Amino acid sequence: MQVSTAAASDPRSRTGPARAATVRPALTTTLRRLAAALNPRRRRRTIALTTISTLLCAGVAATGGAAHATTEGAGHATTEGAAHAATEGAASAADEWSPRSAYTSTDLGDGRYSVPLLRADVPDIGVERVPAAENAEGRDIYYMISTTMHLSPGAPIMKSYDLVNWEIVNYVFDRASIGDSFSLRNGQNSYGQGQWASSLRYHEGTFYVAFNTNNLGGAYIYRTDDIENGAWQRTALGRGLHDPSLFFDHDGTPYIFYGNGTISAVRLNAGLTAIVQDYPNVFSANDYAGQPFIGGLFEGAQFYYIDGHYYVVVITWPSGQGRQVVMLRSPELLGRHTSGGVNTYEARGVLNSNGFAQGSLVPIERSGGDLDWYGMFFRDTFPIGRIPALIPATWRDGWPTFGNNGSVPVEGLFDKPIRLSPAEELLERQKSIVASDDFANDAPHKAYLDEEWTTTDPAVAAEIAPNGSRLDMAWEWNHAPDNRYWSLTDRDGWLRLTNGKVVTGNYVYTKLSNRAELAWFEEARNTLSQRTFGPRQSVETKLDISGMRDGDVAGLAAYNRGFSYVAVKRSGGTNTLGVVNRGQPFAVDLDQATLENFLPGTTVSLGDAREVHLKADLDFAAPVGQLWTTFYYSLDGLTWTQLGNRVGPQTLDGSLAHFMGHRVGLFNYATQGTGGHVDFDHYLLSDTLTAQNRPLDTGELEAAIAYAGTLTESDYPADAWAAMRAALADATAARAGEFGTQNQIDAPERALSYQLARLGVLRSATPDVPVTVSAQARCIGGTAYVAVQARNDHDAPVDITLETPYGQRSVTRVAPGANAFQQFTTRTASAPAGTATVRVTATVDGKAVTTVRTAEYPAATCGG
Repeated sequence: MQVSTAAASDPRSRTGPARAATVRPALTTTLRRLAAALNPRRRRRTIALTTISTLLCAGVAATGGAAHATTEGAGHATTEGAAHAATEGAASAADEWSPRSAYTSTDLGDGRYSVPLLRADVPDIGVERVPAAENAEGRDIYYMISTTMHLSPGAPIMKSYDLVNWEIVNYVFDRASIGDSFSLRNGQNSYGQGQWASSLRYHEGTFYVAFNTNNLGGAYIYRTDDIENGAWQRTALGRGLHDPSLFFDHDGTPYIFYGNGTISAVRLNAGLTAIVQDYPNVFSANDYAGQPFIGGLFEGAQFYYIDGHYYVVVITWPSGQGRQVVMLRSPELLGRHTSGGVNTYEARGVLNSNGFAQGSLVPIERSGGDLDWYGMFFRDTFPIGRIPALIPATWRDGWPTFGNNGSVPVEGLFDKPIRLSPAEELLERQKSIVASDDFANDAPHKAYLDEEWTTTDPAVAAEIAPNGSRLDMAWEWNHAPDNRYWSLTDRDGWLRLTNGKVVTGNYVYTKLSNRAELAWFEEARNTLSQRTFGPRQSVETKLDISGMRDGDVAGLAAYNRGFSYVAVKRSGGTNTLGVVNRGQPFAVDLDQATLENFLPGTTVSLGDAREVHLKADLDFAAPVGQLWTTFYYSLDGLTWTQLGNRVGPQTLDGSLAHFMGHRVGLFNYATQGTGGHVDFDHYLLSDTLTAQNRPLDTGELEAAIAYAGTLTESDYPADAWAAMRAALADATAARAGEFGTQNQIDAPERALSYQLARLGVLRSATPDVPVTVSAQARCIGGTAYVAVQARNDHDAPVDITLETPYGQRSVTRVAPGANAFQQFTTRTASAPAGTATVRVTATVDGKAVTTVRTAEYPAATCGG
């Protein structure tokens, strides 16, 4: 079945009535003018943001005829009525701009949040607090780490100020190994293995990460003094330590606790470079036989010292019950090893509700220095993955009860434990661990990209050498990439994936005892991926397929061991589009070519088309516990055709061969020969699916653009202003054209709203230098002059610069209450109305601060 879905021509608000169709042509024309002025690739002159407000709002507010506006000169509306409408419209837009929370935020914006958090796969979490007194920001900062197994880069570092909203700020490593298994090379792979269950700790100015690898040489410790931007130093401990928990005792002695069923410990040397002593069987599940909360799993132990006791958080899974949290406590850290062989750890079940289980305790400092302890525990929510939840605790007699008397409903609501300023909370809600991308190669350079490895194999050396391309932090490769065969620099604004190997069909799951074979798609190198998010997700991309060669397969996938994808296959010089779906049960021996044949009723010959747009709509909610995906294609990005029926269901793979949530991937692989390539132009996200039959909604995009028009450049730092301007240029260019999907609307709106929210925080954080400014035009002897005066209202001397179209003057060390004054001659008998600019620089709280103020002056005509 192929169902055509044409682009909506009359956008409708998601919460309000349809906009008048007569407004659209005028608005579109206005925005096209504006886009031309803003687009940095086409820009020949600048345009003031007040002009944006004028142009946009004149277009929106016009009724009974077209709006009249121009970008000539200063870009003012050509009629007084249009300018008045623009002013009122701008004020209205400022009120209407209220962006939604990001796709992976469950912050409701009213002081509450729902659980689970993040709506995405973030398993085996470890959370660490850095107190305000010990960081440069002067407020408590939280960092979180997670398991990423075979993905590269790995062990993401996420950051939060409120424990509800998170963003990725770094990775611990680019590659966990340069060997074959982590590189999907020479028949080896690390599916479901690699890096597991990291422990993150901050101690005496250094950040430490400990994790185990199931197939890469055991446990490792990484360390850095700059968790967000620094390089990590790696130490191999030389043996496996299952689910390690790094713990510094109150005297500073470092230990790692580990194990499944039995929890043991090792003591490290002072430099954390070697194991110096073993403490087997500190306690075990058998010590608590008969307790209803013990059974099945007994692992993921995390240790804490609270009010004179050592507390341990452990995940268990008793027969016939769900996953749950058990806590243990003891006055002795090493239990029977320091108490004459007696187990000193007592245990209690503290959470048995809807499967919320493994994770961390999280301290929150209150006034007076007291600490509240929350739980951050994940819940199995496959096929999305294992999703964390921040759960409050009520403590009594030294034991916590989590949630509401032990109950934590799925989608249950809790009050945020940390409140920020309104501007800060708005910004935090815009942060996400998934992202749309234009592949502009403008992500910040991170130290993990400079990771150093030693190899005597020139091919491996070439493979791991940096290639000058920097991806957004939301991206991870399916196994370590071959840097020779991907690029953001070969073609500006595009991701190029080049085939450097031919799939063989000779790979097997080394993790599984039955040695089941991998599909070609799983064998493909350089598949670039992001997390999925629930309950619904839409992904759109555009491919240039002109560089493909016979036998190449390239496209867009929702994948795990079970996968669904839409792809272009080139055969005999012809490009054909179609859909592949691999579901359970999974065979051990595969006919890979047959497995990845296109489904009947989904194929389309692309003829001589050089580009094709692809869209995948992922629905995790119909029903819950399954993923069904619907694929679409377009040749122009406006008119879309569905490819067959929705495909699925994708569910949890009981073999845990991948053991992570489904991901979305961009891929290209070769079945015949190397050298073919495909270019991806963008990656656009939305949480609206075509099947929901909603009209395209530009309301939030228009509100963001209009709100930007109310801002003043001088109120913000230059770099933040430039970032907002770039996002505004993209948003305005998008709005000036036509839309075919909600993705094309949401992606630029999300980017612009983030930058606008960021400006809001920076403005509130920037101190102001008080100054009173005036300007006037006057006649002296038949010549027009512009007089500008600035009074220093600060309590210390300031430097003042006065600027007009006729010159500028700087006055240093103007005393408090004193004035800087200058009359600028126009050298003519008249002066048009204009604006004078005053820049005042002073030292505030030890920092140089510049405040910019403007003053308008009227026209003046002298003589005659």
